[in-house]
This record gives sequence, C-alpha cells and structure tokens, in this order.
Amino acid sequence: MSLRLRLQRGFHKFSQRLLANLDSKKRLWIVQVDEGGLKNQSFIVDEDSFQQPLDWMLKRHYSVIDLENVDKMKCAEMVSVQLENAKHCLIRAK
Repeated sequence: MSLRLRLQRGFHKFSQRLLANLDSKKRLWIVQVDEGGLKNQSFIVDEDSFQQPLDWMLKRHYSVIDLENVDKMKCAEMVSVQLENAKHCLIRAK
C-alpha cells in the first residue's frame, strides 16, 4: 500500500472520530493541506467562527470557481483545490 493511500485512510479515520465529538450549527470542513514532502497539516474549519460565508477559504485566496465548488459541497463530499504553493483537500463534514 502506498504512503499516500495510507495517509488518506488515516486522515479519513481521524476525521470520522473527530466528527463524532463535535457539535456545530453550520457547515464544517476538514481540510488537509499538502505543501509537498513532509509539510502536511490538517485543520477543522467551522463556519460558526466565520465572519462571512467561506471566510477561511477567502483568506487563502481560493478562486471564484473553487469557492463555488466548496459552497455547493454536500456532506461527506471531498473537493481538492490546487493553490500556488499547496494542495487543499476538503471533506464536508456537516
């Protein structure tokens, strides 16, 4: 099994466990940021903490098309966004 596949499976298991313990009123995403090599990070992005819809994504300069795709995401759907220096993989959790 490739390292990438193991990381994806581990990320999925982590996100499922985490979601079982979270209570959010609005949308919730789990975002994995891959900057290449060993520079990977994961975030929980909770719309309850936004000042406006998709605030976190706007601050990271997502394109209009990427913002539309993220906005239309359904629960458990995954979207990848390629930015200049990183790839963001988002899973809509709620």
